[in-house]
Amino acid sequence: MSLPAQLLGAEGEQKAKESPPTDEKAYLKGIADLPDLTPLLEKQGILGEYVAWRDGYMKWRKGDARGATGEHTLSDHQKRRAEFQTWYPTVKTYSFRRTIAFWGAV
Repeated sequence: MSLPAQLLGAEGEQKAKESPPTDEKAYLKGIADLPDLTPLLEKQGILGEYVAWRDGYMKWRKGDARGATGEHTLSDHQKRRAEFQTWYPTVKTYSFRRTIAFWGAV
């Protein structure tokens, strides 16, 4: 027996096969007919994780998304390149230091 059938019974499986309603009242009624899965999530010990995901998802849907920090600009890349070249001015220096680090770890 599938999970929807276990949670909703035989009539729930039939409802799942029906096409979604087109008017808003019928759509909201369909949402209200969904089972509350909170006890199942509590039993599995993942309710807190779900609540954190749900809150983050709702923030994202409202436009409060947070992505990676910082911008990829030319000046940022040039700065990082200069920092890298401070430690490794040539390929030979980089290869030597990498070899020393490897043999030091072995």
